[in-house]
Amino acid sequence: MKESDVPFGYEKDGKLYLSGWSDFPDREIGEVRDGNIATSASFFVERYKDLKRKIDEVIAKIDSTENKGSFLMKLLHLKEQLPKHDGLGDYASLHELVSKYESLVTDIIKKNRERNSDIKAALIEEAKVAVEVINWKEGTEKVNDLKARWIKTGNAEEDKNQVLEAEFWEIVKGFFDRKKSFYEDKQKLIELRKKQYEELVVEAEKTNELYGKQRFEKVSNLREQWKSVGGVPNEIFSPLIEKFNAHLKTKSKESGVDYSKVLHSLESIKKGESIFNKTELDQIKKNVFRDKGKNPDKGKVLELIQLLVEREFVNKLANKRFPDFSSIEGSKKKTIRTGIIKDLISRDKEELKIFEENSSNFTTSDGKMNKMVEGKLKAQKRKITVKEKLLDWVEGDDF
Repeated sequence: MKESDVPFGYEKDGKLYLSGWSDFPDREIGEVRDGNIATSASFFVERYKDLKRKIDEVIAKIDSTENKGSFLMKLLHLKEQLPKHDGLGDYASLHELVSKYESLVTDIIKKNRERNSDIKAALIEEAKVAVEVINWKEGTEKVNDLKARWIKTGNAEEDKNQVLEAEFWEIVKGFFDRKKSFYEDKQKLIELRKKQYEELVVEAEKTNELYGKQRFEKVSNLREQWKSVGGVPNEIFSPLIEKFNAHLKTKSKESGVDYSKVLHSLESIKKGESIFNKTELDQIKKNVFRDKGKNPDKGKVLELIQLLVEREFVNKLANKRFPDFSSIEGSKKKTIRTGIIKDLISRDKEELKIFEENSSNFTTSDGKMNKMVEGKLKAQKRKITVKEKLLDWVEGDDF
């Protein structure tokens, strides 16, 4: 047998051996089959060629890609495989080639990790600023962008990587913990405000049991409280404000006026059991005018209010003309009041006469009178009627 029949090896006692290379000794790799050394050796030559092809493919990929660091483990695996591989060939040159690229990739990884250390240190500084942004939406966008950039960045240097990772993710966690706490507190505040609005709606419903000044003040107070509660989402606020306003409008638009209660209140003022309050009486008039229901006591209420107002006017005139009016004896007061009322009636009748004389100028060809003039005539007659009834109050000691 020729030595060339076993390239990079030899045959001994029917077995094939790979010659030692580098620090690795000669090693048995197989047996001679059917006494044919050349055929048996060619099998192991092909095995070597297969391994070389794999190595050449990896080298080609390393040369053609930017991410060379990802091939380090593949190179280490191949390098570890070389001394154990059963084949015949120039393993020393393969070992040299793999070692060369291992060194190249390791150096690249080292430089990348140094660069990654700098990048991650910079990202941490950016994160410290981003988490201080007041606007949660803006802050979240910045932090999520930093997270994506962090994950995209490879490992830092081995002695720094763990520290950098811990610091960055602690900052991120702190941000999202604060955000979660903020929105939980916000939700609690919304629930609290919702409850306050609901309580005000209940209070608004109760105003339908009130009347006059008391109701007016209660409604005003409730509106002020409503304004001070604070914002809630529109889907919560809209139905509540609708109910709130509906209850506050109910008194005048839906439920009508409790005329028996009103008349009782006015009689109490007439008898001097309650204090005369012009603002309260004006509010009562507004409620009556707004009331769409039909009630025979409407006219009584309005007339009684007018009588009370006229009585107050007469008393003011009396006190103005007679500074000591309050201390004058009762019969003299009656005489003074009677005189004042009769003077007012006389004045009103003179005005009525003038209105009636001038009304012909406002009559149309079909004989119909101008509505405004007609209204003034009715109002003037009503003023006279009220003052005439006021004379009955004087006689009946209702002053």
